[in-house]
Amino acid sequence: LNMLGGGSAKSKLIAQPYTLFLIKPRLVINEAKKKEILDLLDQNEFDIFQTIQKLLTRQEILNLYYKFRNTKFFEQIEEYLQSGESLVMLLVNRKEERYDEDKEEYVRMEDPISRLKQLLGDKNPQLAEEGTLRKTYGLDLLQNGFFSSDNPRDANRERDIFGLPMPEKIPDFHYERNKILLEDLMKFLFPVHLEHSNTTGRLDIFAMYGPIVNYHSVDSCF
Repeated sequence: LNMLGGGSAKSKLIAQPYTLFLIKPRLVINEAKKKEILDLLDQNEFDIFQTIQKLLTRQEILNLYYKFRNTKFFEQIEEYLQSGESLVMLLVNRKEERYDEDKEEYVRMEDPISRLKQLLGDKNPQLAEEGTLRKTYGLDLLQNGFFSSDNPRDANRERDIFGLPMPEKIPDFHYERNKILLEDLMKFLFPVHLEHSNTTGRLDIFAMYGPIVNYHSVDSCF
């Protein structure tokens, strides 16, 4: 499973959609089951951007389950999550497109929050569909195995609880070589109305931005 976080350069990075994913103590302590779950994430084309395995503090549990803080079963949630270490992850999509066999074309990949929800299944393992993670590994509502973000706003808040960095990546660049003719490049480097054009500067611009469109006059720069 790819690990994407780290000390990469921060120039011109773009934010990636992500979801927080937490594997609860009963499964984390079982190395075989933990590996099975990580393998399933890999098979479903999730990448782990950041991960941390730790015993959750009471404040972290309170922040994570703040919607249930006034319920009679919050103490049970707290007691269970402090019974052992949890594995906390930020998951991102491995790729932006997938092949749709019905449409026979590539379509945009669903966001990681929705995709992970589908993989997890219903919060109640008894109601979850066969093949989902909660159906396979969950016991009941309390020990259903996992926690995940419900929406992007919650994902951002939950990421902050654990001090994890924002998932970012280098933009994908696509170059279609057949669209640029050598004749057009030479005209751009050596325009007929300029006796001494700055070819080096023009070539730098061409390398960074591709062909200059008609509405932008690079002649005013060089």
